[in-house]
Amino acid sequence: MFADNDRISLRQMKRQMVISFLGVLLLFQSGDTAAGGIHAILGLILGTLLLLVYLFLLVRTADVYGNLEEYLGAAGKWAVTAVYLSFLILGGSVLLEKTVRVIQSCLLASLPQPVIGGMFLAAAFLGMGQNIQRRGRLAELCYPWILGFFAVLLLLAALHIRNPGLENMGTVQLGRISGETVKVLTAGTALCLLPFSLVRVRPQKKNFAVLRRGVWILLLFTLGAAGILIGVYGWEGVRKLEYPILNLMTGTGIPGGFLGRFDIIWLAVLLFALLFSMGSLLFYGGRICGREAAANCRVRLILAAAIWLGSFLKWDEAALSDFYFRLLRDIYLPVLLVIALLTVWAKRRFQNENREREKKEE
Repeated sequence: MFADNDRISLRQMKRQMVISFLGVLLLFQSGDTAAGGIHAILGLILGTLLLLVYLFLLVRTADVYGNLEEYLGAAGKWAVTAVYLSFLILGGSVLLEKTVRVIQSCLLASLPQPVIGGMFLAAAFLGMGQNIQRRGRLAELCYPWILGFFAVLLLLAALHIRNPGLENMGTVQLGRISGETVKVLTAGTALCLLPFSLVRVRPQKKNFAVLRRGVWILLLFTLGAAGILIGVYGWEGVRKLEYPILNLMTGTGIPGGFLGRFDIIWLAVLLFALLFSMGSLLFYGGRICGREAAANCRVRLILAAAIWLGSFLKWDEAALSDFYFRLLRDIYLPVLLVIALLTVWAKRRFQNENREREKKEE
C-alpha cells in the first residue's frame, strides 16, 4: 500500500504499535501490576490516561520530528537525536538482557547469554526489516494472530481463577497510587518514537483516534492479564514470581489434554512479539538518524552492536536493568517531556512566522 511514496496506512501503524508493546507489557508490566495490587491497577489506568495526553502532543507535532533541523536548528536536531539514540540503546539493552534470560530459562539453558543475545538480535535485524512498508505488511498479517493467541491464553487461564485474596492488599493510599502512575508514565516513554513513523502515514485527522484505540487494546490486555494473575496465584503468590505470565503459560492448556505442551506455542508467540519490539527499536534508530538504504543499514548495525554490548554490561555486579527504571524516571522522562513541549513551541513559532510572511506578501 502506498508503494510509490514509501507510506503505510494508519491501520498498519496502529498494528505495529500494538505488537511492539504487547509482548513487553504482558511479560513485564502485567506481573508488576498484579504484584502492586489495587494501587498498581489504579495507577495503570491513570497513567494510561496521562500517556494519551502525551500521545496527543506527539501526533500533533509529528511533522516537527520529521524535519527536526528546520524547526529546531542543526544543534537542536543533534541534541534530540543523541537523546533518542541513547534511549534506544538503553531500552534495547535491557529488553535483550531480560529476553535472553527468559530464553535461557525456558528453551536454551546450555547456550551462554551473549550467543543467545546475538542470535536474537540477528533475527530482529534480518527478519523485521528496515523497510517501513515491509514492517507494515508484517504487522497487518500477524496482528490478528498474535492478539487471538493471547486472548485465548487469557480466556483459558481465567478458568483457573480461584479466590484471589483481595482483602490482603490493604487500604487504598493516594501516595502509592501516584507512585504507580509515575511508573506507568515511565514505562510508556517509548511512545516518543511514534512520530518518526507518523510522518510516513498518509495524513488524516483521525490519527490520534486510531492510535488511541491501540492504547485501549494494550490497556485491556494488561489489565486482563494482571487480574487473571491475581485470580490464579493470589496477590501474595504473584509477588513471589519473577515473570508470572510465564508461569501462567506453563499451567494453561486446552481442556481435555489436547496438545499437552501447548505452553510452547504461547512462548513462541510471546517471543515473536518481543522480536518485533526489538526490530522496532532498530528500525527507529535508522529513522531518527534520517538515513536511507545502505547508510540506514550501517546505523542499525552500530545500534545492534551497542545493544548487544549493553545487554551484559555490569557495574559492581549490577546489570543495566537494575538501575534502568531510575534512569528512565529521573532523566529520560523529564527530558522527553521537555522535548515534546519544545516541539509544540517550535511548531507554533513556525506557523506564526509563516502567517507574518504571508501578510507581508499581501
